[in-house]
Amino acid sequence: MGYHEPSGNCRCRSVECASSPDSWTVYICEVRPMHTDRQPAEFGDFVADAVGEKVTPYPYQVKLAHEGLPDLLRMPTGGGKTVAAVLPWLWRTDAFPEVTPRRLVYVLPLRTLVEQTAGTVAKWLFNLGLRASPDSKEATREDEVVLQVLMGGADRQDDLWQLEPGRRAVLIGTQDMILSRALMRGYAEARAKWPISYALLHADTQWVFDETQLLGPALPTSAQLQGLRDALGTAAPTRTMWMSATLAEDGLATVDHDTTALRTVELSAEDRAGGLARRLNATRTVQQLTLPTDAKSYPAAVARELLAQRLPGARTIAVLNTVERATAVCEAVRKADPQADVVLIHSRFRPAERSTFMDLVTADPPPSGRVVISTQVLEAGVDITSRTLYTEVAPWSSIVQRAGRCNRGGEYPVASLLWGLPPAGRAPAAPYAQEDVDAAAQALGELEGVAVTSTQLQRRQVKQAQELYPVVRHRDLLQLFDTMPDLTGADIDVSPWIRDGDDGGVFVAWRDWSATDGQPSEDEPWPSRQELCPAPIADVRKLTARDSGVRRVWVRDRIEGVWRRAIRQDVVPGVVLLADASGGGYDPVLGWAPGSPAPVTVLTPTRPTQAESSDDAIGEDPLSSRGQPWVSLTQHLQDVETEVTDVADTVRGPGLNAGQITAAALAGRYHDLGKCHQVFQETLRKSGQSPTMELLAKSPGGKTRHSRPYFRHELVSALMLSHPSCRLLDGQPERDLIIYLAAAHHGKVRLSVRSVGEESTATPPMVLGVADGDETPPVSPVPGEHVGKLTLSAAELRIGAVEGDSWTARAVALRDRPDLGPFRLAFLEALVRIADMRVSRRYREGE
Repeated sequence: MGYHEPSGNCRCRSVECASSPDSWTVYICEVRPMHTDRQPAEFGDFVADAVGEKVTPYPYQVKLAHEGLPDLLRMPTGGGKTVAAVLPWLWRTDAFPEVTPRRLVYVLPLRTLVEQTAGTVAKWLFNLGLRASPDSKEATREDEVVLQVLMGGADRQDDLWQLEPGRRAVLIGTQDMILSRALMRGYAEARAKWPISYALLHADTQWVFDETQLLGPALPTSAQLQGLRDALGTAAPTRTMWMSATLAEDGLATVDHDTTALRTVELSAEDRAGGLARRLNATRTVQQLTLPTDAKSYPAAVARELLAQRLPGARTIAVLNTVERATAVCEAVRKADPQADVVLIHSRFRPAERSTFMDLVTADPPPSGRVVISTQVLEAGVDITSRTLYTEVAPWSSIVQRAGRCNRGGEYPVASLLWGLPPAGRAPAAPYAQEDVDAAAQALGELEGVAVTSTQLQRRQVKQAQELYPVVRHRDLLQLFDTMPDLTGADIDVSPWIRDGDDGGVFVAWRDWSATDGQPSEDEPWPSRQELCPAPIADVRKLTARDSGVRRVWVRDRIEGVWRRAIRQDVVPGVVLLADASGGGYDPVLGWAPGSPAPVTVLTPTRPTQAESSDDAIGEDPLSSRGQPWVSLTQHLQDVETEVTDVADTVRGPGLNAGQITAAALAGRYHDLGKCHQVFQETLRKSGQSPTMELLAKSPGGKTRHSRPYFRHELVSALMLSHPSCRLLDGQPERDLIIYLAAAHHGKVRLSVRSVGEESTATPPMVLGVADGDETPPVSPVPGEHVGKLTLSAAELRIGAVEGDSWTARAVALRDRPDLGPFRLAFLEALVRIADMRVSRRYREGE
């Protein structure tokens, strides 16, 4: 076969064949189709339209647009990485749509970066006519691009990217929020939605990881996931690009991710001589500050230096290594000069206050000057500059990034990079390793009085210990596919694969319960995004141990579907908790403040139009009754089967075969067969007199509970389809797949199925509300098909069922099939689930 150098419209790879007596190599060229039928704008014009002013993209950005995003983009701070991550991809969705993933997932280490990046992308989309307005929450036209921030909480249109998987979408979030979803354990997300997010994040997606020096264990996890996708196969191709000023290829090597053929892009001579030159040549002079070593005197000393360095009309920045020291320095500045314009920003604010402070941080300073005090949230990604920047010593990669916030664009002929040692005490280098801090301090000392550029700092060789992180292995990925908690109610903890142990957090929202005896009401709504404050696990666990009722926190019980008092074991990474506002714990200026007794200002929760995480209890079926019209079971089954086919037509799934798509459509036809069960029909008819005596799928009732608390109609569907007297699937080659997809369409009946609460000791014993001997009436899923009366058996669900014929054994066999695997199987699940959600939404909206 012939071979040529890869060009913009091809991807070449080699396959070595070691057949005796000679070894030889085959070069396979996958040619990308050229699109002569569409005339996309020139990339330079496209960027100018997006930004809203006449700008010229850097040469490397043009390269990304024409050749596609690389695996590794090595770029100095201030080099235009945000543009490079988004606009080349967006341009290619029009210029080369068949080979460009429809979803862009932009992962950032810090929440402040997420909000700033999302605001920038929203403006670009609006300027390009791909969004109704920068603040729009909905996408109405077919060509609009969905922009979704994944940050937890329940807000309107949060699920649009899931309901419209064929649309182009930009998803932006922190490593916690996005990687937890990619591991099927979405933080602050309804458990039942975990499989949908998982499916879409691993298909037809371009991942981008920014500021890799701050990712910690998320970096090897991201590389390993890409390797596992390549090895196990996906419904549609998914790629990853890592962006950093300092990352080397070997930093992405994991047991399943091969780095030998990574494509890397970095600045060329043309880039360095062009519009970037001023930024690359900007200097700041290094100077050490002599500061007290005791923790009590340190904040006041730093405050005096900041006030002394403050210049009219300029921004002065201080970056501290911990939230506690940043808060102490801010209070010291205010005490020393009550009139000072000072802003504190860190990761432990509610979005409402954090957004206000970030606007001040990025706004032009007043004539008197502004002092910005921060933690690592300003270390990377935030496009601001300062005349003077003070930083505590941190690992060298962090120093390089922090220096990029000083004289960023060469605005000042003289700028100062001040540094100092953290005060002595217990673990003074925290959250970093002491040896990394010592090495950075030595390097900075050697540069005393030297005016340095960002490139010089980046190229300086400073020892930094290679962190050893746990790596998610193939067997871990397979275990995570099962979303049923263990017998103690606990889940597999994915936090070690996502963030350093000391960085994990939970989310707290405050409510006024003065009218309900200091506790949430039964229908207390799930918190909206604006209410959630990130908080350290250690702090919140202390609250669960206190005797004072006003300091207790509450958690949503996923089994019973009610809010109950949280205990220490409930406080795990990503959990959402409620607290009584009268007990304090938050300061609108300082953020998370567990020692503050002042009542917290309550933000009014938004009530989403869709059922959200508050409906995640096992026995909840809100989409069957809340706001629905009367709909017959036969009509609904036909509607969903048609919708599965329609959804499949809008998405790309070259990794799936026609038989698997057909199986998904048939699962749509039979998914709600189990609603014929008497328990479910009684529930639907509680809301009034039905206009029909047919079996129902939907009714206009409110929130109602089944007479059997944990009843799952989709489990009945699976047992009916598996029944020897049911002939609906006779001759179907994908019988097991159809049954599994029908059972999994609510995300609650998947690999493991077992009794809940006191079901196992009930008479007769039950599994998710289903008992041996339960009868289902005759039903016709579609015209021409009929199932007679059946007597159900739950034997295959019980521990000790015949090996190979149990429910779990058959589900695991599907997950492990070479032509399916976890990523493809989840995608097929999502097709059925999305179709059902879309049909239910149309009913509710009267369509």
